[in-house]
Amino acid sequence: MTKYFIFAGEVSGDLHGSHLIRALQLEQGDIPVQISGVGGPRMRQEKFDCFLPMEEFQVMGFSDVFCSLPRLWKLFYKIRDFILKTKPSCVILIDYPGFNLRLAQALRKKGFTGKLVQYICPTVWAHGKNRIEILNAHYDLLLSIFPFEVDYFTQEVKAPPEVKAPPIVRDYNSKDCVNLPSSTAVSRLKIEYIGNPLVETILAHSYQDDWIAQMGLPVDRELIALFPGSRLGEIQRHAPQQLSIAAKLKQRHPNLHFALSCAQDSLREPLIRLIQQSPLRLNDDLHLIAPQYHYDLMKNCKTALAKSGTVALELALHGVPTVIHYELSTLNYLFAKYILKLSLSHYCIVNIIGHQTIFPEFIGRGISTDKIKEQLEYIHFNPLPYQHIQNLCKDIKEKLGMKPSHLCAVKAIEELMKY
Repeated sequence: MTKYFIFAGEVSGDLHGSHLIRALQLEQGDIPVQISGVGGPRMRQEKFDCFLPMEEFQVMGFSDVFCSLPRLWKLFYKIRDFILKTKPSCVILIDYPGFNLRLAQALRKKGFTGKLVQYICPTVWAHGKNRIEILNAHYDLLLSIFPFEVDYFTQEVKAPPEVKAPPIVRDYNSKDCVNLPSSTAVSRLKIEYIGNPLVETILAHSYQDDWIAQMGLPVDRELIALFPGSRLGEIQRHAPQQLSIAAKLKQRHPNLHFALSCAQDSLREPLIRLIQQSPLRLNDDLHLIAPQYHYDLMKNCKTALAKSGTVALELALHGVPTVIHYELSTLNYLFAKYILKLSLSHYCIVNIIGHQTIFPEFIGRGISTDKIKEQLEYIHFNPLPYQHIQNLCKDIKEKLGMKPSHLCAVKAIEELMKY
C-alpha cells in the first residue's frame, strides 16, 4: 500500500489538495492508496483521513502569524510526530512555505526517509533566497505553477554582489546526483512546471446562464466588479476603500452598476454592514454576489477592482481589465520593508508573469483612493487601454499553457516514487 500525507493550511491549498487526492486515487487504479493529512472541507469530501482540520492553521499576514505562534508551534510538533509515527511513503506539502519548510527540515532531522514534495514554490524570487538551500537539502520534488520559476531555479541565483550564490541546474538524464564543490553546486532538487491549476479550474467551471437574474442585477448598466478579499481582515481593510471608490464613480457616472463579491458565506453579514455605512444603496447601486457566482461575475463584468492575490490571476484568465490594490497594516508594512526588505518592480502576480504593468497596482500604506479611482475610470471608459490590457491577458494565458496541472503533479510524484 502506498501511503501519502498531504498538508494544506489554507483555502487555496484545500482546493489543490482535493484535486490531488482525486487524481492520486484515479491514477493508482487497483493499487491500494491511503491518504491522510491536514485538509479543509473540500479535501474532507474525498477519500481522505483528516488528521487535523485546515481551519486551525488559517492566519493572515505577519501580525496574525506572530500572535498565533504558540498555537502553530504546538500543531507543528503534533504533525511532525504523526508523520514520523505513521511513516508515509510520500509527504506532499501545499504552499504555506514558512510552516512547510520548517516541517521538512524537522522531518529530515528526525530521520524521515520518505519522499518530500512541495506543491507550489516558495516565492524565493521575491524574498528569502536562502530557502533554496533548504529546498535543495531536504526536498525531493518541487512542483511549480508559474513557468518563470523553473528558469529561476535552473539558472544562477541573482544574488547581491556580497553573496556568492551557487548556480542551480537540472540534470534530466541522471538518476543520481553528484555532490560537487559549492562553487559549482548542482541541485539534487527536481523541479517541474505542472501548469497552473487555475487554468484547469476555470476551464472546468460550469457558468450559470441565469445568475444575473438570480442575483437581481440590472441588465442595462455597465458592471464593475469589486473583490475585497476572502478573509475578514482583508474585507475590513479593502471593502471600505472599494465602496468609497464605487460611490465616487457612481456619482460621476450614474449608469454604472457595482457588484461586490462575497467570497465566503460567513462574510456576508460583515459586508452588508460595511455597505450600509457607505453612500451606496444595497440592491440598487450595488449588489452583493454569492460565492457560487464568483467566476460568473468575472465573465460578465467589464472591469474590476481587486485586492492583490490569486483573484488577480483569475481576472486575467477571464480577460477582465483590473486595477489591483492592497492596504498593508502597519506591522505588515514594517515587516515587509525592514525584515523581508521587499523591493520588487511588481507585486501583482499578473504583472510578474508578464514582466510589465498589465494591471495597475497600488500596494502599501495610506494609498490614495482618488488615484485608484482615476486608473479604474481611465481603463473602463477608454477603448485603447482597455483593449490593450485584454490582449496582454491573452498573453498571460498562453504563457501558463493548458497543462492538466493536477494530473501532471500526480505523474511527477509517481515518477519520483519509482526511485
